[in-house]
Amino acid sequence: MSKELEKTIINNITETKDGVILSIHVKPDSDKEELRIEGGDLVFHTREPPIHGRANASLIRFLARTLGVPISKIDIIYGLRGRFKRIKITDTTVDTIVKVLLKYFEKSS
Repeated sequence: MSKELEKTIINNITETKDGVILSIHVKPDSDKEELRIEGGDLVFHTREPPIHGRANASLIRFLARTLGVPISKIDIIYGLRGRFKRIKITDTTVDTIVKVLLKYFEKSS
């Protein structure tokens, strides 16, 4: 399971010269705040509604807390008003993000 999980996570991350880009689908108005894998995609469920940037702010706070990265290093570069987001995280590597997300998913299952 762990190798399959790792492959799914890697498929949703792109390395750049100064960090990584995560591809995440956001589902607002959910019962819980959590990151899941659904159909090969990273899907963030948030209690926040999709108005006034509240779901986006929830996603950024969640990623900062989960990944141990300052909020200032996280930026939504695509999908500010849509459900599909591309999030740039500077000063990190794919390996670091994969390790942290593997730990998160193993702990949450």
